[in-house]
Amino acid sequence: MIAGAGYVAVIFSSVRSGDDGDGYGAMAERMEELAHAQPGYIGIESARNPDGTGITVSYWATESDAAAWKQVSEHLAAQGAGRDRWYDSYRVRVATVTREYEWERPTTLVHLAMPGDWAAAQAAGEYTMSTRGVTLEQEGFIHCSFDHQVLGVASRFYADVDELVLLRLDPTLLGSEVVVEPPFPGSVEHFPHIYGPIPLAAVTSTTTWRRDPDGWAEPTALR
Repeated sequence: MIAGAGYVAVIFSSVRSGDDGDGYGAMAERMEELAHAQPGYIGIESARNPDGTGITVSYWATESDAAAWKQVSEHLAAQGAGRDRWYDSYRVRVATVTREYEWERPTTLVHLAMPGDWAAAQAAGEYTMSTRGVTLEQEGFIHCSFDHQVLGVASRFYADVDELVLLRLDPTLLGSEVVVEPPFPGSVEHFPHIYGPIPLAAVTSTTTWRRDPDGWAEPTALR
């Protein structure tokens, strides 16, 4: 969540009493739904430990927006119920965010390569096959999968192949755009497509995958 410096964080830390668990869950869902509709709302994050301690941080464009949210009638009723039943204690802090940054671990991609195509790529210095029997130049991009899609792709398109090479790719090393999109119009499933060749440096690991007599089984490398 990058909103720019100067927005407000309302930090609500609490200890649950353990009373009325079902009612508390319904209330929490309703408060989040209601907060979404308020002027200046940016987002919310929440976590709770098994021992009942928890924290919820809501983010607002201005301190006035945060103060207005506190006075919404349903929110006031929830605060009262919290003191009566749901909490042993709580604390509210209001802070101004002056700086923020974020990091996310890159999601690796997988390409299914024919052994001969992978051997040719190692000799050439880059991989340029889009899919079985089709080049990057012909297709315009290279077909890839996320881990959970690999078995389905192998079963649909490589049912008569005995051996494949799983190329695991680091998208940050590709040097080309990766677009997650449907493989054909109307498809409900989206796949990552690489719009350029795969440099060998982007291949973080290779695994030989052999088909069982009854068909492809989930490769050990992806379990």
